[in-house]
Amino acid sequence: DQKKCDECFGSRLRKEANYFKICKKNITEISEMDLKELYEWFAKLNKKLSNKDLLIAGEVIIEVKKRLQFLLNVGLEYLKLSRPSKSLSGGESQRIRLATQVGSQLTSVLYIMDEPTIGLHQKDNEKLINSLKSLRDIGNSVVVVEHDKEMMLRADHIIDLGPFAGKNGG
Repeated sequence: DQKKCDECFGSRLRKEANYFKICKKNITEISEMDLKELYEWFAKLNKKLSNKDLLIAGEVIIEVKKRLQFLLNVGLEYLKLSRPSKSLSGGESQRIRLATQVGSQLTSVLYIMDEPTIGLHQKDNEKLINSLKSLRDIGNSVVVVEHDKEMMLRADHIIDLGPFAGKNGG
């Protein structure tokens, strides 16, 4: 619905920005796709663009797809680029930062996360755990404060702190 798009994102752009289209879609329409749909759209671009266009945009398309894949890997496929950052939950913001860090390929960094599974659907835990393990595997240390059973079962080490640690709490 173009009117809805214009109200949420397009109104913040100059109207001329929407004159430019890629495969019949303008920036407002593209930003209204959820991240899963957007990734699939970018995946199909190579087949729709001319050789000249691919020469110009090929590297950009590859980089955008990589960054979208990182966001998908942490369970954020339902987000839209048009969504204001202030409307994100703490867990969503944390997973966006995580996806950014995985994409940066930094090494020898200590990451400390506070309950990254909060607000995350159980089916997406596997994606999050794999992203955390990929940070570890490239030479980082990852410390997670977590109460999620699956996350704890997949941890390399568990440190249980607090009064009555162990099965009685912690």
